[in-house]
Amino acid sequence: MSDLFTYNNGSAVIPKDTFRISPSQINKFFDSTNEWYRTMLLDEAGFQGNTATHLGTCVHAAAETFITKGTIDTTAINTYIASIKDPEVEKQVITEQWPTMANNIVNYLSTFKPINPTCEQFVVAEVTPKVVVGGSIDLYSDNLGGVITDYKTMGSLDKARLPKKIPRNYWLQQMTYVWALRKLGKPVSYFQLVYVTRSNTGRFNDKGKALKDYPSEIHVLKEPVTEENLAIIEDVLKLIAESVTLWKSNPEYHHLLAQD
Repeated sequence: MSDLFTYNNGSAVIPKDTFRISPSQINKFFDSTNEWYRTMLLDEAGFQGNTATHLGTCVHAAAETFITKGTIDTTAINTYIASIKDPEVEKQVITEQWPTMANNIVNYLSTFKPINPTCEQFVVAEVTPKVVVGGSIDLYSDNLGGVITDYKTMGSLDKARLPKKIPRNYWLQQMTYVWALRKLGKPVSYFQLVYVTRSNTGRFNDKGKALKDYPSEIHVLKEPVTEENLAIIEDVLKLIAESVTLWKSNPEYHHLLAQD
């Protein structure tokens, strides 16, 4: 499978003796500490994906190929879906949902009009010696002094489940990308989460009565970058880095560090 559908963990650019802080896992350092240490430092297998994550991969691929090629690479996406081996993944649901969701993302991007866009750029910046932060950014563009755009897919039937403000885990993730880009000399004025919901239409209950339609929609949340928030995320990253360094140099503290 092509790099379009392969997760980039930075192994090609990060030295083997250097620890990578994953932006998407930072919230787990605080909320599921034991799981974070077991996955990040003991190499235990973590979450391997499900129908929702594979659907998200397809929508992300559609957005990337639209930006880079000017059109959605439908063939590549359908080939990826066919390659999924996990019997628990509902491939039919993915096949039915991704085109509408992807088209909504494309419509938004056509309105947003990203300037000098880069897609899925892997960025890495040093936090402390032998500890870096690194990950792939869905979209960076020069709009309005630099903007990070992150796509979030969701299957809600109820708009009440849509967040009214940036959720904490995504705030930590995106502010980490902001911090890394700033460290690399790239300007960022704000980041935005572009939520796209599944299409839930033409449904009936067990008595044959039509249920309310919930067509696929786009919802955008934006967060400006402030010096205060940059200071907060830098403190968070340094705390994690210092904890990793302590873990590596003092095995006798493992049981203390990895407590929830």
